[in-house]
Amino acid sequence: MSKYAAVDIGSNSIRMLVAEAYPAPFQELAVDRQVVRLGAGVFRDGRLTEQSMAAGLEALRRMSDKIATFEVVAMRAVGTSALRDALNRTQFLDRAAEILKMPIEVITGLEEARLIHMGVQLRWPHPKQRLLILDIGGGSAELILSENGVFERAISKPLGAVRLTEMFLKSDPPDPRELARLEKFVEERLSSPQRFSTSKVDRMIATSSTASSATT
Repeated sequence: MSKYAAVDIGSNSIRMLVAEAYPAPFQELAVDRQVVRLGAGVFRDGRLTEQSMAAGLEALRRMSDKIATFEVVAMRAVGTSALRDALNRTQFLDRAAEILKMPIEVITGLEEARLIHMGVQLRWPHPKQRLLILDIGGGSAELILSENGVFERAISKPLGAVRLTEMFLKSDPPDPRELARLEKFVEERLSSPQRFSTSKVDRMIATSSTASSATT
């Protein structure tokens, strides 16, 4: 029996999964998620705050303790948009590596999209369809095109929920002028020359907690 662990250090939350991969299909053994909002300070002034780092490290300690109760043969830990952007990310990454006893990979938006695609196809395979996958994270959003189960191409944009909230929404409920500036920003980022073809897709799939919150 082969047990593996994964840790995803996102801009809004940190997630952990321990799974038994073989025999297929894989079986979840432990799952954890903690909202820490690492991106809150980053998207405001370019730096991780002491508060968000402390919350993130505490979450990682708890998750590391849980992972240690399983005899995992390998683990991968990745960081995404907030850690890509943070000027002081080394301060957090060094301390996180001590807790997890391994280095954290800060992955590109394209690698993030590739992993999202793998997760979708593993959970809900579409071997004979053309898919458009949308993942809205805390710091970035990924648009992914999949053809017959194969990753075709992806676009990563700075359109995450935490980033946009920090940048534009200062009041609650939002002021109409704030919403107008937000809409203009999104339109400008989506109107770049980097586009998908207009070919029809058979299904669109939205992932992440932002998408699930919007449907409840």
